[in-house]
Amino acid sequence: MAEEKPTYIIKKPPEPLAEIISSRDQSALEVFLDAPIPVIAQAIIELFEHGPVTLLAPGVRIVQGALKGNLFKQLAKEVNDLQQKGKIADNFAERKYGFQSWVELLTIIDEDTPDEDRLEALKAMFYTINKVNASDAEQILGYQLFQIAKRLTSNELLVLKAVYELSKTQAFKKGGAPTVSGFRDWAALVSKHLGHTLIALIEHADKALTENQLLSERAFSDRSAVQGMQQGRLTDLGNRFCENIEQYRIDKSS
Repeated sequence: MAEEKPTYIIKKPPEPLAEIISSRDQSALEVFLDAPIPVIAQAIIELFEHGPVTLLAPGVRIVQGALKGNLFKQLAKEVNDLQQKGKIADNFAERKYGFQSWVELLTIIDEDTPDEDRLEALKAMFYTINKVNASDAEQILGYQLFQIAKRLTSNELLVLKAVYELSKTQAFKKGGAPTVSGFRDWAALVSKHLGHTLIALIEHADKALTENQLLSERAFSDRSAVQGMQQGRLTDLGNRFCENIEQYRIDKSS
């Protein structure tokens, strides 16, 4: 017999939700926040449409709190699962960068509420730091990559991911020789792989990725050419960054 999925019943707002917000009933609010994010979002939308103006700001805070709570639960489950698989040690917080990276990750979730792409990169670097049997050198490198991940936006991470995926194909080279040498040609390949074909969006991400030395610098005074095309401009640091995310995905789902 198939396992029954939990059923969530949320009374239609604005009245019940408005009453919860205005009364500050903590127990009622906790029940509401246990609902799936889409249910909470729709309830808040209806509150905004019909509810009192005075409840708009508290409503926004509720949505933010629900999203943060969901991210914290997700992180706790993943860490627990990896510990049970023997991938992360139970005493990871005793390591040099273990507790530090844990605190920083929780702080980012609490203060920034990162989107899915940023959070995945951060969790991947956290995992690299705290993997069982990771050497001191691997922990140091993982922590530095964690700091880089904190500075990147989702667009920059998506561009880096696209370059990494393309570097495994013949997109950037043919017969051992680079197929492109100009930045616009390179950006066109990457944007096409991402599906939006907007070179300007690739240009927007390029600066941060080169400044963080994940991609090689562009050439000439007008920056019209690119270097390191054998690897699609990925540096050794950029390649390791992407490998960490790839390994995290594998170990999380295995």
